Amino acid sequence: MTKLLVTLGALLASSAAAADRCGGVKLEAGFIRLGKPVTEAWAKTAEGQGCFSDLAKEIEKYRLVRAVTVAAIVPDADRANGKGLASAKAIAAALVEAGLPKARVFGLAPAPQRTDSMGISLRYVERAPDEVVARIAAAAGATFLGADETSLKPCEAGMPVLVNEIVKTGPNSKVTIHLKDGSGIEVKPESMIKMAVLAIPAGGDRQVKIDILTGGIVADVRKAAQGSRFEASSRVAVASVRGTQFRFGVDESGGSRLETLEGVVAIAPSNDPTAKPIEVPAGQGTVMSVDGKTSPPSKLPEAPLIVGPLKGPLGAEARFEWQPVAYAASYKVELARDADFLVELSTQTVNATTLSWPEALPKGKWFWRVSGVDSKGFEGATSKVYAFTVGK
Repeated sequence: MTKLLVTLGALLASSAAAADRCGGVKLEAGFIRLGKPVTEAWAKTAEGQGCFSDLAKEIEKYRLVRAVTVAAIVPDADRANGKGLASAKAIAAALVEAGLPKARVFGLAPAPQRTDSMGISLRYVERAPDEVVARIAAAAGATFLGADETSLKPCEAGMPVLVNEIVKTGPNSKVTIHLKDGSGIEVKPESMIKMAVLAIPAGGDRQVKIDILTGGIVADVRKAAQGSRFEASSRVAVASVRGTQFRFGVDESGGSRLETLEGVVAIAPSNDPTAKPIEVPAGQGTVMSVDGKTSPPSKLPEAPLIVGPLKGPLGAEARFEWQPVAYAASYKVELARDADFLVELSTQTVNATTLSWPEALPKGKWFWRVSGVDSKGFEGATSKVYAFTVGK
């Protein structure tokens, strides 16, 4: 009876499910040994299929595997008569049936080397570590990641985000992506983006381009060298920065909306590379229409000053209050369980500077903030974040 040997050191280290279904998983010198004896016949049983299903899910979650090679290390006689290759292909087929992409799984019966142990081994080719320049930092709600819309999987913190991959969020859902250079990208609710260009070489120029397919992002971009590029683009506009904070997205009309929170953002039509970009400084916003026309930048509402609650328990009226700010026609109030406004996010928009929360809040600690929105729909900077408690 052979053991199934899997490389990729940390691939299954934290997988309780795979450990249970596979009879235990042990890391030893770059290999992971399954606790169940594995044979070609076992791979076809319900137990074997369940183990391989868990294994496939962990490999998919790891997401850095380029290819999987199933190698049958057998005596020369079995290799000559084809038994070794048949066994390797049967195991490979079981892994494909369990969920691994067929194009990434190969079955071989190589000539044994002096250091090889007889049996079946699965060997992985991984992406180089420096290719992974973006990872999911946090995800809350219905959030998804994948190579295209047909292969989206739920996001989890720590997942790498690779070039040309799609990130999608549902209602009241957010994803935060951290880049290797310290930049951060928040994918807003009901949005879909594509990481069209994603390269941050050590000592080289950063090259990042994010296509906004629906919804929008909030970006905090670290300053970089003159030759670096960070762009957020839509069907009609491209916003370019070297280091700043801004919001960029697609509005209901199909145009693009930009709000610069810090620094300066240059915006230009997507379909005209010769057009001179318009610079939008901090505290201003603009809209580019579907025909490529940019509105004159206008002043955003300033960050409101919170009146209360500033700390402690929320009053019986569940009342939130802040001071009015110029240019604000309405205010967006956000509540969440965490200061990053990812967990149990809830939003209300009001025309006044007070709000009694319309529904009972569950007990525990909550965080809140408010921002002004002008008559054109431009949102200004958010207030400071304050915390309060509900119940005991």
